Formats: sequence, C-alpha cells, structure tokens
Amino acid sequence: MKEWLKFFGLSFFSDKIAKGAKERGVMNCVLGFVLTLVFIFCGVLAANTVSFYTHYGNATEYKSFLQNAADNLQLSVEDGNVYTEQVVNTSLSESDAKVYGSNGYTLIVDTRSSFALDDFEAYCILKNGEQEITYNEYLALPNEQKSDYDFKLRYTPNELTLTDELVSGYENYLSAHEDESVKKQYAELVSVKNDLSADDYALKVYTLYIQTYYPDISAYERAGDVPLLRSYYYRNYLNSNDIRKSTFVFADVLFGFFDTDGGLSVTFYGSYTSAESGVLSADKVDGFIKDVFRSSVSTSANIYLMNTCKYIPLIAFIPFVLALLMKLFFVIKKNEQQKKLSLCIKIECSYLAVSSLLTALAVFVCGFFVSSNTLNVLPLIIYGGVLAVRTIVFLVTETLLNRKVTETEKDDGEPSPEI
Repeated sequence: MKEWLKFFGLSFFSDKIAKGAKERGVMNCVLGFVLTLVFIFCGVLAANTVSFYTHYGNATEYKSFLQNAADNLQLSVEDGNVYTEQVVNTSLSESDAKVYGSNGYTLIVDTRSSFALDDFEAYCILKNGEQEITYNEYLALPNEQKSDYDFKLRYTPNELTLTDELVSGYENYLSAHEDESVKKQYAELVSVKNDLSADDYALKVYTLYIQTYYPDISAYERAGDVPLLRSYYYRNYLNSNDIRKSTFVFADVLFGFFDTDGGLSVTFYGSYTSAESGVLSADKVDGFIKDVFRSSVSTSANIYLMNTCKYIPLIAFIPFVLALLMKLFFVIKKNEQQKKLSLCIKIECSYLAVSSLLTALAVFVCGFFVSSNTLNVLPLIIYGGVLAVRTIVFLVTETLLNRKVTETEKDDGEPSPEI
C-alpha cells in the first residue's frame, strides 16, 4: 500500500516514480480519471460560490443601488415569496428610473404570480419580408396566401384577467367549433364545471381556446399551454445579450447582474426560501442578497455536475492525445521500451490526480479575478495545460538522460542500451 500511495501521489513530481507505471494496472488510470472529475467539479463549485461574497462586498455601487430601491419599495418577504403592490421597470418608465434607478443599474420588480397570464398580441409576418398583419387579418386571407406568413407572438407587460365576458366568448367559440374533437374536449370540460373553482374552469376554457384558435405556441412557452406574463421578462430581458447591471425581482425568484468595483461582471440568482420574513428595509438588503444566493447553491451544484459530466470525453481525450504524442516521440527516438502506447497512457494517467488537484486550486483562485463566463471554460484549459507541461518536462528529462547515458557509454566504448 505504501508503495502504491507513493506511486499514485508522487508520480507527478518524479519521473522515476512515474516510469513505475509499467508495473501498475489499468485501475490506476480509472481512479485517476474519477478523481479528475471530482477535483474539477469541486474547484468549479468552490470558485463560483465562495468568491461571490467577496465580489458582492466589493460592489459598492450595486449595494448602494439596492439600498436605494429598498428605501423606496414596499417589499415584504413571507413564506419564501416576495410581495409588493408596485410594478417597477426602470428601462421602460422614466419616472421609475428617477426613483429606483441609480449608478446605471436597471431594476425590474413584478411580484405577480408566476402563473399570471400575459395579454399578448398575435400577429403574422410575411416570409422574407417586413410586412406585418394581425392574426385576424391572417385568418381572412385565402388559404394559398397563408403559407407565405409566419405566426408570431408579441408579449406585453400587461396581465390578462379572465373576466366573465372573456370566458363567455371563449365558450361560444368552442361550442360552435366545427372540429368534433374540440367539441368533445369542451363538452368534457363543461361536464366537470361544477367540480372546479371558477378560476380553474376559466383557465381550462382559456387554455383549450388558445390551443384551438392559434397555431402551436410551444416555441414560445416551454409548457406549451398559454402565454404567461413571466415570459415577457424572460424573452425581452433575461434572454438578452445586453443584460449587464440589472436586477429582476419576481415573486419567487431574483436574478442579479452587477459589476464589482474592479469592473468584474457577476451573475447570481436564487429564491427566498432562506430569507428572513418581514419588510425588506435598506439595512437588511445585504443579508437578503446573501440568503438569495445561498438558496441557489444546490441547484448550481447540479448544473456544474452536469457540465463536468458533459466534458467527460474531453477530460479523457486530453491525456490520450498526450499519450499518443509521447509514443510518437519515443518512436522517433527509437526507444523500444517506452514507445508502447499502453505504457504511455499509464504514465499520463499517473499525472491525473495531482494535475486535476492543481487545476481545481487554480480555478478556485481565478474565481476571485475573472467573470463566471470565463471561469466556466478555464478548467479544461488549465487541466490540459498542466498535463501538457508535465508531459513536456518528462520528455525533455528523458531526452537529456538518454543523451547523458549515450555519451557515457561512448566514452566507455560500449554500445548504448535502450532506455
């Protein structure tokens, strides 16, 4: 066991120990690969979580912006949700910008239900052109012209309330529909009307109406049912490329994008499950933001784990390529003993544990100095770089050693054996 631990832990630092891979089994390669995944995952997770508190502490303008917003907003935290009567959008409203916006930051606050319906606009646009018509105008077109148009949805910041008048109109449309399957679905819905609350029944009627009256909207809504108010913010803001220096406060989740005093861009999100209940005053903002971030750590860990698993082929491919290059080097040098690919792979794998540990430590340190977007691509670069440098050092050392032995044997007048 002692000799194995020496080999597994010190091969990275000693060529002599690394060459002992010739007598070692393939399970060392498997263990090295598994540890590589573990170390890289832990490094990325630590870099993205531990560094946040330092970044937030060094974001003076952002903290000032949040405290100003808390002073002017009546935000309350209760049972893992945030409530306020106000809807704020400093990017659309100049009056909101004057009150809530500061230091160049955008604030959007909408604590209406995540299931609130959007009062959307349906329209069609001519293919390969800019002509836009309403959906009703599209329906009036001859069938041969309809294929020239694409169906579109335009979300609005307005909530749709299903009034009795609207629901009655949907019912009339469904009951008079020519499609027998639609009539059957509507009849089944009417048959259970008394078992549903008025709101549930209205929503089900509206959902069937949307599915029947409009083309498939699954490209706009993940659930594929009805357009939601929350999607207005996702599609118009959160999915935008230019989202720096913004904060979105929804009823169940918060998204934040801020710059540190040093100009580093930071992104975070989270729920309010760990946040202290009560009115959110300016003096409680710092603790509130940290609670929000902590709530997302487990979700982030799952994401980093999936990303690490996604890179498994590359993590395995890098040492394999280096082993091939090592073999090629020894073939050129006519080194019969060390040109075997299996030996080259074992030597490369003996470096994996320490290389990935150094990678994890480097990534962790980089977490305090680079943005999260950059941080997520660093592990493979550092990992590959460390392995490549170690391989080069090994090959250079072997070359010098071979040259020294050759020169010694020439002086002795004896043929040089292979190394």
